[in-house]
Amino acid sequence: MLRRRSLSLGLLAVLLSLLAPCAFAKTQPVDFELAFTPFLPAHTMIQNYQPMRAYLEMRLQEPVTLVTAPSYKIFNDRLRQHAYPFVITTANSAYLACADSGYIPLLRPAINTRPVLIVAKQSTVATMQALRGAILTLPDPLAIVSMQALSMLREAGLDPRRDVTIKYLPNHGAAVNYVISGEAAAAVVSDRALMQMPDASRNAVRIVQTWEPGAAPGVVYLASPQVPRARAERLSQAIIEFVRNTAEGREMIRKLGYGDLVPAKAEYLKPLAAYGAQLKAALGAVP
Repeated sequence: MLRRRSLSLGLLAVLLSLLAPCAFAKTQPVDFELAFTPFLPAHTMIQNYQPMRAYLEMRLQEPVTLVTAPSYKIFNDRLRQHAYPFVITTANSAYLACADSGYIPLLRPAINTRPVLIVAKQSTVATMQALRGAILTLPDPLAIVSMQALSMLREAGLDPRRDVTIKYLPNHGAAVNYVISGEAAAAVVSDRALMQMPDASRNAVRIVQTWEPGAAPGVVYLASPQVPRARAERLSQAIIEFVRNTAEGREMIRKLGYGDLVPAKAEYLKPLAAYGAQLKAALGAVP
């Protein structure tokens, strides 16, 4: 039932499905597989999206599995290979998947995400300029927020190569944890990703700066061009029903900080072309 790429996240999803109201035999193929960019640890995403997965299984009467990849690069490489039928991915990845691989945009959050500079709660750092000579943690360099962080530094008059020590970590959660542990002075992460972290993490840090020019969809739901359009629309409609018509769905979308999910059009992604180009160039440079 599970592929090697989704071992840890997929295994958790299968274990959780055994507790769902409508369980399925392991021998039944996974037809509705939603693949996440690994912007948060797998267990956090499973916890956040489990209510939706359970509802979709009940509503669609088919297995629904959540999967991810070990890294941003592997995830995006698999996107280009059309390895995932349905995807929940970040803005630059969504643009590239649509422009180069023919993925079809389905849904996006009503509220955009923005990069935020965060420090430990007790830190005295009050500006980006105060990070001169300090360690700054960022998510994977292929993440749109990590690309935006370099612009934030330059806007503050800092050279990312000389004035700060940048440490890239696998995801937003890891970048925040380095700040909490005192191993870094600050981090730049997505404000929506920060909202989706455990309370202990969110309560241990504070936001110093929000970068408004970086406003972009936190995630975009996509369908592979190989998925029949009617099937993609069936999934989209079920997700919208969950988010808008159930208490669990309204609570989940509130916790994610998205406000609502609305239809996504290819035109909406066009302003992300520059970030898509950066991602494409970076994918070619990463071994």
